[in-house]
Amino acid sequence: MKRKVAFILGSLVLVVVVVAAIIFAPLLRTYVAEFRTTGRLPFVPVNLPVTNATGPTDGYGIYESCSPETNGGNTCLAHLNTMAAAGFKLVINYGEIYGDASFQKAYLDRAQSVGMKVIFPLKSPDFYQGKDLRATFPELAKTCNCTDNSGFLAYVVKLVKNHPALWGYYIGDEVEPQQHDELKTRLSDVVHQLDPAHPRLFIDSSGRSVATWLGNSPFYDTADVIGTDFYPIRDYSPSYPALERAGEVAAGVQAYADEHKRGGAIVLQAFSYSNYDIPGTPYPTTDQMKYMLSQTLLHSRPEIIFWYSYYDTMSSGSASTQHWNALKSLIGK
Repeated sequence: MKRKVAFILGSLVLVVVVVAAIIFAPLLRTYVAEFRTTGRLPFVPVNLPVTNATGPTDGYGIYESCSPETNGGNTCLAHLNTMAAAGFKLVINYGEIYGDASFQKAYLDRAQSVGMKVIFPLKSPDFYQGKDLRATFPELAKTCNCTDNSGFLAYVVKLVKNHPALWGYYIGDEVEPQQHDELKTRLSDVVHQLDPAHPRLFIDSSGRSVATWLGNSPFYDTADVIGTDFYPIRDYSPSYPALERAGEVAAGVQAYADEHKRGGAIVLQAFSYSNYDIPGTPYPTTDQMKYMLSQTLLHSRPEIIFWYSYYDTMSSGSASTQHWNALKSLIGK
């Protein structure tokens, strides 16, 4: 009898171990990858809100940096086809604003034809630091018929605001807190007055001591959707939140957005810092990207989840296809 009870108990223990292994294997792989990357043992944050979001409400977005001068702009249009086929619904193309008026229409038209929306890039500090915008963006200046920065900004907004493929405007990217007033008065408020129908987006860095996820950012009054970027696969930096803090970062952004009645957004890492003069730093693995995404959906209700970036992923040589396929697999395509 005792042997039979011991056998039953042993079998139950074995079942529990097997089930636990199945459930926790993905997380364990992520933790092992994090330890190999940083040399730190991860921890599990406690007392985080659980939202179990199924996805970003406005869809997945991706950063791009395609020059309109490349192949007459046709390369940039072709990239939109590739992004849309992968399941992306939004794009921020840093290079778009350097094209002329006809390119702006062509880019928006192509985005509309493939089911994407464009977040127009007004994030250049020149917009709020008083630089001559006509000199910075000479192709648009050709048809602006304007004499100052106010006229230029009004021209650009008018050029794109009525296109159905326009999501809104990217008005701030990792801006220092001391530049808040300039950004607000010279750019954000002006854009809202020129086009109150479309939202403004602001993204800061999660590695700074003043950030949305920490609840102390002053930029809530500059944007309708606000959030942070989270790039933890990097060289060791004690001031930067590590991979295992993805849930904390996402929950912090959501709390900040809720407090200020804004939409929340987060930018996740799909690039290597080796592209930014830190040699030897790897691309995030599929499991690491999956962990960032799952923690974001578990602990927040994002309006947009961005991935950074298309151009870095596609510049990874022979591994480009592998990295791109890994990213596609995360957003359901």
